[in-house]
Amino acid sequence: HQHGQDEEIYLIVDGDGLMTVDEKQHRVAKGDIILNKPYGKHGLLNDSDRDLCIFVVEIGLAKE
Repeated sequence: HQHGQDEEIYLIVDGDGLMTVDEKQHRVAKGDIILNKPYGKHGLLNDSDRDLCIFVVEIGLAKE
């Protein structure tokens, strides 16, 4: 999916999966940190038989 001006930081807490950022795929695992930039497209797929636990911080621009 794609966000607008917001930015997200994903921390992989446990497990592993397949991360897509701007149409490029790469494996992620426990301890990895991924930055999803504003207007970027991203997705995360748990393609394993274990739980995939993530911590997400979303940062938005202040509205005036």
